[in-house]
Amino acid sequence: MRLAATPLPHTTPEPSLYVAVQKNYFSSTNARFQLDVTFTAQPGVTILLGHSGAGKTTLLRSIAGLCNPQRGRIVSGEKVLFDSEKKIIIEPSKRHVGFVFQDLALFPHLTVEENVAYGLRKLQAKDRDQKVREILESFQITSLCRRVPREISGGEQQRVALARSLVMEPSVLLLDEPLSSLDAHTKAGIIDDLRAWNDTHRIPMLYVTHNHEEVFALGERVISLEKGRITAEGSPVEMVAAPYRHSMAQIQGFENLFEAVMSNVRESQGTMTCRLLGSPIEIRMPSTRVAPSVPTHLGIRSDEILLATSKPAVLHCNVIHGRIQQIDHIGRRVELWIDSGLTFRVNLNEEVPKTFQLRSGDDVWMIIRPQACHLIRTKRLRALQRLFVFICSRNTSRSPIAQALCNDEVARRLRVPQYALGNRGFRAVSAGLNANPGDSMAIEAQEALHRLNVPIPAHRSQNFTTELAARAELIFCMTQAQRQTAIKMFPEVAPKVVCLRPGLDLEDPHNAGTEDFIQLARCMQGLIRDLIDQLVIPLDTPESA
Repeated sequence: MRLAATPLPHTTPEPSLYVAVQKNYFSSTNARFQLDVTFTAQPGVTILLGHSGAGKTTLLRSIAGLCNPQRGRIVSGEKVLFDSEKKIIIEPSKRHVGFVFQDLALFPHLTVEENVAYGLRKLQAKDRDQKVREILESFQITSLCRRVPREISGGEQQRVALARSLVMEPSVLLLDEPLSSLDAHTKAGIIDDLRAWNDTHRIPMLYVTHNHEEVFALGERVISLEKGRITAEGSPVEMVAAPYRHSMAQIQGFENLFEAVMSNVRESQGTMTCRLLGSPIEIRMPSTRVAPSVPTHLGIRSDEILLATSKPAVLHCNVIHGRIQQIDHIGRRVELWIDSGLTFRVNLNEEVPKTFQLRSGDDVWMIIRPQACHLIRTKRLRALQRLFVFICSRNTSRSPIAQALCNDEVARRLRVPQYALGNRGFRAVSAGLNANPGDSMAIEAQEALHRLNVPIPAHRSQNFTTELAARAELIFCMTQAQRQTAIKMFPEVAPKVVCLRPGLDLEDPHNAGTEDFIQLARCMQGLIRDLIDQLVIPLDTPESA
């Protein structure tokens, strides 16, 4: 099962791209297929994934008007670009669609400035010069304006191609593997600039790539094509969090997803350090643009992590101590769950645990190259990395009980260990309105959980903070008075602050004895099961499928 998305407040819809096309074509292997797809691309980046010959480029060319489908309809905003029934075919130059090709197609005899200005010939010189100057600054190529393409690097040529397409202020932008030939550092800079431009202009952008780093850095939605058909679609994190539902080998791999904040930048070394939230762990990685102290997400492939049975003396790598929680044998691979305060997943060849005689409970050291750590776009991620926060006064009894019950119930339904919930996109935590940070859970609360056969979390009290309020999808209070206090503290999150059961106050049974705590826990267990029933949708296929 998966957690359902919480409905978002109503907003004025932005222009979208509607595509419903059927077209016969030959793939790169000369196999004949019919491209038959229907989807709507909202403003933002929609990634098109698929093997060569799946129909990605043909789809882009159909949208741009460079080829026409046999049947279908293509609408950009309110403008019909193609309609086979009404015999509407808008010519490419009038579709207001930008297209960045893999081979860039820059004019070799024109300067950078002239290439970018090429499509603005009908504008007055003053307006044309201003538009060109602004887009050159956006993509940091102003200093190259007098050079011709052969005099600049591949990454700089790519920036010119993007600027040339975007200076026209298109209603739709199509990008066909535009960064495939660039090194990681150059690619990261261009992705940052393209993402910044997209955040400002918000038009539908279809982006063809095979690279999972680009998927997470840019993608807000992913569409997978196979033999001309859509086989899966969703956000990047949905694809990773539920790999058993989709055949998405192109982007599966970031099995380790952590919330993080940038804590230090070493410009001379081209690296920065991120702290993983909820732990003291700091990870060094290649530098990219991210605001200090702003929560983001860090992704690490499970097969990019090496293990050592004693602390290694290595330079320029992240070394993290942990303890093996679980070892699972999956075909010829072995998956290990490593507890370092946060849970890491590590994939090894089946011979490695035998050679080193690795067992559950053993101490190990993880070795992670900086280049194996990737920042992931978070605008859509937070809606899927679902964080529920339970609030009470001191965060030693009612809220930690609710946290434990919620995590236990979701883990049971997903059929995963509790420590794996974060990897499945869910986590419940608790906080207090007036806690003494560091206090342990009340003994009576621990006994109540024990009597209900619910694992007792390693709990230390914390206060309800601005960061928790912003990250939480839903905030549950034990009483109406606590709800009012929480809203007064953080009025900007009022719509997501609710009572665990509206109209019912769950009072603190402190000093009333263990039996009252057990009764409270049983009541809360029923309420939380009802809550999860409302927020969880069963999948059509079982987890093992």
